Amino acid sequence: MPCSALSPSQQHLVFSVTPLLSISLNKNGTQIHFAHKQTCTPLFLDTINPDVVQASKNGGFQTISDFNHQLTSLVLEDEFELALKLTSSSSFYALTPNEYTYSIWVNLYCKKDDPETAKSILGHMLEHGFQPKVETFTTLINSFCKAGKLQHAHQVFDVMGQIGCEPTIYTYNCLLKGLCFLGRVEEAYDLLMNIKKSKIKPDLYTYTAVMDGFCKVGRSNEALELLEEAMEMGLTPNVVTYNTLFNGYFKEGRPLDGIGLLRKMKEEKCMPDHITYSTLLHGLLKWGKIEAALSIYKEMLKLEFGVDERMMNTLLRGLCRLSRKQKELLQDAYQVFVKMRSRKLVVDPVGYELVIEAFCSGNKLDKALENLYEIVRIGFSPKAFTFSNLIRVLCLEGEVEKALLVFVLMMKDGKSPTKVPFNLLINELNQKGMILNACYLYGLALKCGVATRNKPRYIRLGMRFRIEDSYNQLELV
Repeated sequence: MPCSALSPSQQHLVFSVTPLLSISLNKNGTQIHFAHKQTCTPLFLDTINPDVVQASKNGGFQTISDFNHQLTSLVLEDEFELALKLTSSSSFYALTPNEYTYSIWVNLYCKKDDPETAKSILGHMLEHGFQPKVETFTTLINSFCKAGKLQHAHQVFDVMGQIGCEPTIYTYNCLLKGLCFLGRVEEAYDLLMNIKKSKIKPDLYTYTAVMDGFCKVGRSNEALELLEEAMEMGLTPNVVTYNTLFNGYFKEGRPLDGIGLLRKMKEEKCMPDHITYSTLLHGLLKWGKIEAALSIYKEMLKLEFGVDERMMNTLLRGLCRLSRKQKELLQDAYQVFVKMRSRKLVVDPVGYELVIEAFCSGNKLDKALENLYEIVRIGFSPKAFTFSNLIRVLCLEGEVEKALLVFVLMMKDGKSPTKVPFNLLINELNQKGMILNACYLYGLALKCGVATRNKPRYIRLGMRFRIEDSYNQLELV
């Protein structure tokens, strides 16, 4: 809003801090405004010390401590631009930065994902005779590790040793995570061994970081050994630690080992979360373990964990394919299908076709017809096989009228019937004594260039058929 829009009725006490920055105090708390091109960007900060505001009314911050407090507030609120502008105007206050000021600036640039500038500030800090605390070093090391710049992280770590600043386990954990992020797991393992030899004790995060590194390079067995080692040391694995192993088993094509791990989690009184189940389900589906996936899926429903659309489609397709031989899975497939529809999830075309095929094999022809009409209605175009298979099953069950409707739908959908559906329909029409309809279909087969094995039972000599009329009579109403 324009700076001029601050009305007296808002009871603001406005005072200048810098040519660009102003602070205002009202009954709702303190606001910091930054003027740029006749506009103000407000920031509500109840944490700002009123004494700082009072000091600012006298022309600026009275102490560097006051300045640090306000700068810290901005950094904690992720108001980086305001913090940078306040920083750039620090000379206006004629205050000399101290150790805490430099540490705040290092933290600011690390949060902005600019560790290079943070490193430069650390250098200035050392040049001015200040000794950074271990937290400042660790923040910078972590920032370099997150950026994949391990060499720079190690340089900062070496400086710590040169000035006698002892690293903590959090410092080592940052290095371990950085090494594992780059796939340098042997170095990470060696560092873990060195930590164990030192006076610093590894914590759960230390082990989890190295386990994650092993899992990412397909060495889940070694990760499991580390888990057991951590437990022997009295550390209690949490759900994040276990999830690391689930990811490893998934990537290595060992999802069934995840079933055993899930059991172990429960025995250790560590409750699996949504990520645990989703990772396990995804792995089982990817590697074709459909029945195990179904069991996990049902468990997720009991726990009211959601399953995403992609995995639901994969499970549906897998169950439909298995139901060709294991008819008892047809009901499970149908329940998954119904669940997807109730959640308004999109069933993909292949899933719809497999559902229709499963209903055909399970002799649930009304449901097969219902879903065929639905898939066409919503704009999907089923394969010719889907139509032909349903025609075949309907004819075998003596439902020739319904089979004719499917045949017409097939033609309307632009699919060219082969001789199989023609033969099936003509034969069934002959059996039912529906000779005229059989003749229509026979004529249509000739028009389509299909040589049928079956012919109408009686064809009178000299009888002529108008194929167009016969086709129209077969159209759906």
